[in-house]
Amino acid sequence: MFRKLLATAFVLLFAFTLTAVGQDLSIGYMNPQEVLSQLPERADIEQQLNSFIQEKRSELEQESTAFQQAVSTYQQNAASMSEQEQQKREEELATREQELMEMQQSIQQQVQQRRSELMAPIYNRMDQAIAATAEANNLDFVLNEATGMGETIIYYSADQKLNVTQQVLDRMNSESN
Repeated sequence: MFRKLLATAFVLLFAFTLTAVGQDLSIGYMNPQEVLSQLPERADIEQQLNSFIQEKRSELEQESTAFQQAVSTYQQNAASMSEQEQQKREEELATREQELMEMQQSIQQQVQQRRSELMAPIYNRMDQAIAATAEANNLDFVLNEATGMGETIIYYSADQKLNVTQQVLDRMNSESN
């Protein structure tokens, strides 16, 4: 009985605290993907990134073609090789195949790193624009409208003026001119 009373008191105290704190908080929200999609420099970044990806894809295709050619040559000549020589060539091919997979993983990491490098200045500007917009609107928090996977976080807002997406975009565009 005492535990129930204590638990009820704790829940009521917690709810009261949230209500008291909630009255003092001012929260806005925005959609960063919408901001990014409307920035003029994004097209230049995409072009640079696509060029980098194409360069790396070409390197990988060259290595892959060379590997496939080596496999084909081995298959054509395997009948005339000794068993020891066949085993040695198979080990060499397995090593080359492993190196090819490692190269593919390395390229993926390089592309991610390049994307991060190219986008870092935009993300920094966005952070500054969000902070300035929050200060200008006396907001305590600015929430992301969606998660990284695209799921909506803000399902309802009683006041559309809490959406600061356009203000952030306007601020970023005015600072880049």
